[in-house]
Amino acid sequence: MSGEKTLNAAILAAGKSKRMNSRKSKVLHKIAGKPILFYPLTVARGIEPHKIFVIIGGPHANDIRASFDEEDITFVEQPEPRGTGDAVMRLAPFFEGTKADLLVMPGDAPLLRVETAKELVKFHREKGASATVLTTELPDPTGYGRIIRSSGDRILMIVEEADAFPEERDIKEINSGIYVFDTEALFRWLPEVRPDNKQGEYYLTDVIAILQRRVGRVYAYKIQDWTEVLGVNDRRQLSMAQEVMERRIIDKWMERGVTFLNPEQVYIEYDVELGKDCVVYPFVSLLGKTRVKDGAEVGPNVVLKDQEVGFDEKS
Repeated sequence: MSGEKTLNAAILAAGKSKRMNSRKSKVLHKIAGKPILFYPLTVARGIEPHKIFVIIGGPHANDIRASFDEEDITFVEQPEPRGTGDAVMRLAPFFEGTKADLLVMPGDAPLLRVETAKELVKFHREKGASATVLTTELPDPTGYGRIIRSSGDRILMIVEEADAFPEERDIKEINSGIYVFDTEALFRWLPEVRPDNKQGEYYLTDVIAILQRRVGRVYAYKIQDWTEVLGVNDRRQLSMAQEVMERRIIDKWMERGVTFLNPEQVYIEYDVELGKDCVVYPFVSLLGKTRVKDGAEVGPNVVLKDQEVGFDEKS
């Protein structure tokens, strides 16, 4: 049956961004020169979905829409901030009478890799799951929902930290907020979610226990690299995500034949291109669409933005 299903992606970007203490949405703050929302969109496109939905709402909705005015995105409005369960329920009309799987991601989680998303979808489909939750173990799980397992890869429920008992808070395995759902099961049982929690919101996490009870086949797909699920809720977490992304970018270029004399003292943005046998000195910042040609040396103490440097072999 999974072969008949379409694969779709939904990104939740309707939050108020209170903890950023900012005039703009947190998903428009930049990491390596790109808005945070750019990264989950890149993952969504990487799984080659039938449709990509971005759920927006609140004071920043128009700014997000204007920043990502792209043909392959369907924007869906959540008029009131009533929680992630309510946000996903807004997608129900798009899936009436269809067989589909839906990858759901937070808009503020920029570090998930395309390869991980593909593996998650593959696992979900091979299991014939009604729902699959991407999980990992965090050194400090504070602030994240905890995974309550039944047996093997099966999940009993997810408990939000605010509603967890002390022994549940000791659990290190957490909910990443990244899921794959069978849409027929999801939209049949999502209306059973109630705002019976301290926030008075409809938690998408609550549908996990409902699906386990009603139809079963709810699984955890656990990954080792916990940095992939880090969310950005405040400036400290923004800095942490920037650090991880920067390391990834530099590692990528080193694998492609670029030498960094001190990689810890270099800043390189996402769209920068570096040629083979480049040498980058300390205290260099390469911004925008800067291109450094093969064999060129840059630095130290150089800042380049949207520049092309180096010599052509013919010159």
